[in-house]
Amino acid sequence: MLKNMVNVKDFGAIGDGLYMDTLYIQAALDSGKTVYFPAGVYRTGTLYLRSGGGIHLAANAVILGSRYPEDYNANDFDKRNTFSVKERSSGAHLIIARDCENISISGSGTINGNRNGIFNTDIIHTPNSKHPRYVLPRWRPGSMLYFVGCRNVKLNGIRLNDPTYWTALFHDCEDLTIDRVTIQTDRHTLNSDGLDIDCCRRVTISNCNIFSGDDSIAIRGNQRPLGKTAVCSDITVSNCVLSSAACGVRVGVGNGTIKNCKLSNLKMVNTNIGICISPSYAIGKCTAIDNVLFENISIDADQSLLILPNWGSDIDDPAIQKVSRLTFRKIDAVSDKANLIVFPIKKGMFENISIADSTFTLRPDAADPGRKHWTQAGFGIICQLDGEDLSITNCKGFSENNTPLLLKRNR
Repeated sequence: MLKNMVNVKDFGAIGDGLYMDTLYIQAALDSGKTVYFPAGVYRTGTLYLRSGGGIHLAANAVILGSRYPEDYNANDFDKRNTFSVKERSSGAHLIIARDCENISISGSGTINGNRNGIFNTDIIHTPNSKHPRYVLPRWRPGSMLYFVGCRNVKLNGIRLNDPTYWTALFHDCEDLTIDRVTIQTDRHTLNSDGLDIDCCRRVTISNCNIFSGDDSIAIRGNQRPLGKTAVCSDITVSNCVLSSAACGVRVGVGNGTIKNCKLSNLKMVNTNIGICISPSYAIGKCTAIDNVLFENISIDADQSLLILPNWGSDIDDPAIQKVSRLTFRKIDAVSDKANLIVFPIKKGMFENISIADSTFTLRPDAADPGRKHWTQAGFGIICQLDGEDLSITNCKGFSENNTPLLLKRNR
């Protein structure tokens, strides 16, 4: 065992999957050292990481979240914490790190949010829909991992399984490295994002496999809960496999700024929307987005590319902020629906958007894109609503009926 590592069992943890080990695990974490978990199932409520320490999981070691609300933190434990009444998600978390430095979670074991113990997985809402969901329980934890205000964070090699809501939220963190992490959520679990990178700086995500019921990777600029300006910038994502019942990658949400992101060598499979750029999630809450590159991306999705001002609405946001320098290069996309680019009514707010050296294929018998703007009979493989600054160079489009690569229309 490494010099700066302690064994959780030396602090009294049982690891039998039955006994609650929270107090013993927390005592080990409070030592400020990395806590080693040998094989076993460690049932626990909320755990708090400490600066300079962390968690190392042996193969067949599982940290399993409790099913009972009283075992978790209160919603108001930190003023930056949020919860959603609408989504029936509390502000409870399984693992919390706040304002910590030099922390890590590593190894080949698993952190499990115990979705099976909290959801009634026998009940499916809208079972006949394309994306059936479990009925939401009366209570569920929020993000399984919640890191806020942290510096020099490393996640390496672990598995994150069965969250009841988002898998991992990193908010206002710096120098974050996530490598060789596997995330497995149930596609029937509503809001089960993979990685949410919010107002963070200098982030590297590589060699990860993320299978999620909601966005696999969400890059966000929600600075409002922080009570300060916090730009989300310098995000690098590479060599990952993504699969989602929502978006493979989504960029947007919040009222801040997202800039300088590079996503490359990604494979998206069995995904509803491959790449989504939407600066406004709700009217009046809009991010500025600048300098985002997608390169060498393989997409198999219901809809490969969606760029629009406001998510889930055909109403433009009067508070729209500028979206600029979006580059899509060497994209190989196969989809059922046309790809849609909708520019805002407020002119000049989307600029310098380019798609180059890419191939877009529409599967045979592709349906109408399904948005209100596109009710006419014809549509392109890429549908552009309104003019503005869109460049498409050296791209190819394939379909059963020789559909045009680009179709432009005005409102």
